[in-house]
Amino acid sequence: MELNKKTRLLVVAAHPDDETLGCGGTIIKAIKKGAVVSVLFLGEGVSARFPIGEYDSPKFIESTKIRTDSCLRAMRFYGITDFTIGKRYCTQFDTVPMLDLVKEIEKKIDQFMPTILLTHNPSEVNIDHRLTYEAVEIACRPTRKNIPNEIYGFEIVCSGSWKFDSSFCPNVYVDIEKEWDKKFEAWRCYQDEDRDFPFPRSYEGLKTLAQYRGMASNLNKAEGFRLLRKITL
Repeated sequence: MELNKKTRLLVVAAHPDDETLGCGGTIIKAIKKGAVVSVLFLGEGVSARFPIGEYDSPKFIESTKIRTDSCLRAMRFYGITDFTIGKRYCTQFDTVPMLDLVKEIEKKIDQFMPTILLTHNPSEVNIDHRLTYEAVEIACRPTRKNIPNEIYGFEIVCSGSWKFDSSFCPNVYVDIEKEWDKKFEAWRCYQDEDRDFPFPRSYEGLKTLAQYRGMASNLNKAEGFRLLRKITL
């Protein structure tokens, strides 16, 4: 994964915070190297914590505001100004037509014209993550114009950790040792999402995953990706 001033990096994520958990260090490294970064969030990320259909309570409204404000803080921290926060309900992407997801991704690709795209992988507990991956797969069919030459899948700690049979096997590793502190600082922008260890979405959990992927690549800390397609011209 070559990151430089010519890189146009698009992250397609299901929910705000997935970008930081899955590829926050890589985003920071890319921006440091002069790349332009854009993030497309397809959904909102908190409704799964409430009874289905009960989305008009003060608590739900407040939780939604917290997640949105957290995302805005994270985008400001990264220095990303090109981002979209979707309103699809969390873990309910299967209730909307796949074409709806695909068309939004296609539109973003045509507008931003990325050289590299990062998204979810199919080995996740969260159905929104899996459907985001499938929608990207359809939107990036090679007969379309403006599709990126490099597409990678990232992993989300928690959702990926809890699969009965995980098939995610990274084959690309990005060194984030120098970006680690900034990645965790970005994660702290997401109020109420951090948990106490041994919950995976904790400081120790994120650090453990970074070190584990680092061990697989002779690095101190790394983010692991699965190369999904690369076209060399």
